[in-house]
Amino acid sequence: MPGSTSTSVPSTRVAVRSGRLMNHVCGRNSAVVVVSPYARSATKRLLDVVGVLLVAAPAMAVMALVAAAVLVADGWPVVLVQRRVGKGGCVFGMPKFRTMRSDPVSGEPQPTRLGAFLRCHRLDELPQLFTVLTGRMSLVGPRPELVEIVSEYRRGHRRRLRVRPGLTGLWQLRASRRLRIHQAMGYDLHYIRHATLGLDLKILAMTVPFLIAPGEAQV
Repeated sequence: MPGSTSTSVPSTRVAVRSGRLMNHVCGRNSAVVVVSPYARSATKRLLDVVGVLLVAAPAMAVMALVAAAVLVADGWPVVLVQRRVGKGGCVFGMPKFRTMRSDPVSGEPQPTRLGAFLRCHRLDELPQLFTVLTGRMSLVGPRPELVEIVSEYRRGHRRRLRVRPGLTGLWQLRASRRLRIHQAMGYDLHYIRHATLGLDLKILAMTVPFLIAPGEAQV
């Protein structure tokens, strides 16, 4: 992809601290989380591949425009690869269009000129379609979390790592998505237990309006 950076991410696993799961995060009866057979099925993988191929042409066109806009407005690099944690605690490289830069005075991350728009409409997430094709991610599932946050997981939190992370999921469809992804454990565990083909199709259909209408950015 034009302007992309090549980042080698070692295949490793995140060490997770053991501890008692807090009731207010997952609920009192969340000690046992049964994974839906569909969540690990060939049917779900087929949906991922077919879904990406169906949107490949328009998605590539949009990605080319976004890459050119980022390059003209903010320069290199156009795409960054973040280390995120996937199924089983495996670390992988998750690509995103660059939307942030370091403030020259404070050193704090600040949105680029295009960053707020791209994040608002989830356009910075489009390169992750390639990660879905490789099998590291799924179209629907818990969002992949940052390594430093997963390293602080309590024992019960690790249950969200039993399935492949997704581009979209239940918590993104909330009317007010003020919870960060590591605070939305209840939504993730509900999905892991109850995932079906019908639920995935419903989530994907309900995600489309969020790509068009402004909303809070994912992390």
